[in-house]
Amino acid sequence: MARRGQTWKDGTNPVDPIQLFAEQGCRLARIRLWVGDTGVSKLDEATETALRAQRAGLQPYLVIFLSEDWADMVKQPAPAAWREISLEAKAAAVEAYTERIVSRMREQGVSLELFEIGNEIDFGICGEFEEEWPKRVSLEYMQQRIWPRMTPILKAAQAGVLKVQPKAKFVIHLAQWNKPDYCLAFWKHQRLSGVRVDVPGLSYFPTSSKEPNERSLRYLQTQVDRIHSELGSPVLICETAYPATADFGGQFADWKHAVEGYPLSEEGQALWVVDLARMVRSSRSFVGAVYWSPEWYGGGLWDTFALFDSQGVARPGVRSFRP
Repeated sequence: MARRGQTWKDGTNPVDPIQLFAEQGCRLARIRLWVGDTGVSKLDEATETALRAQRAGLQPYLVIFLSEDWADMVKQPAPAAWREISLEAKAAAVEAYTERIVSRMREQGVSLELFEIGNEIDFGICGEFEEEWPKRVSLEYMQQRIWPRMTPILKAAQAGVLKVQPKAKFVIHLAQWNKPDYCLAFWKHQRLSGVRVDVPGLSYFPTSSKEPNERSLRYLQTQVDRIHSELGSPVLICETAYPATADFGGQFADWKHAVEGYPLSEEGQALWVVDLARMVRSSRSFVGAVYWSPEWYGGGLWDTFALFDSQGVARPGVRSFRP
């Protein structure tokens, strides 16, 4: 964004958004890493961003996508060089890759302890992925056919990190905050298979749900309390956001189901962030929560969820992180 000439303001004053969020009491910066050394979200840029966050007083945590581009709940493409090789060879390549990138970032001065392997990996990772929805929602099928093929990838990625950072803790991040049975079965399966699930992670986009009872903060608290109880580990909300208007289209055009008590407005967005932050800080079932791309304006598809308006001016929600 900065290279394109975009700027950020707090009122009329130019600001560094990373510094601004640090000043508001934020402590963690989630850093996206795609496979490759140069380019958007690749190693050089991710290292630069992590160092900026670190200098501002934020603790960077690294999301190792194991893809060359976006990967999430609906797609998990493997990098081109890994697509035609065996699962065993892919696991070996993944281990060598994670060892290299963590070593490289440490050499550049990035201090990392928290690592997320994959992003929203409910249905697969790094090409080991189920495309058909009816199969995805069958626990028996996933347990027998897909999850076992994910396990070597996850273990290899963690092994590579641990060679460089023996104190690493690992987030395993799923998208379905409203499907706790599925999530718990997945995390338990992977733990039994030798994958470390130090921090169970969830996405939480309440306005995406057509079920009113699934949108509330109270509902989220109930699901997270259950996860904490059954796994013995508190939960990190890896991604969350709330719209500042109902007037938007694009990829997320259907995410307009307001949470009761929080209108789809800048004021409603700010109040929702205040209450989410209060809940997370006061509950032992949470590690924390990360607002997804609060700085990303001018991208069209995310403008309504960002905490800066379409002109790059801070919305009231920027102040909502304060304790």
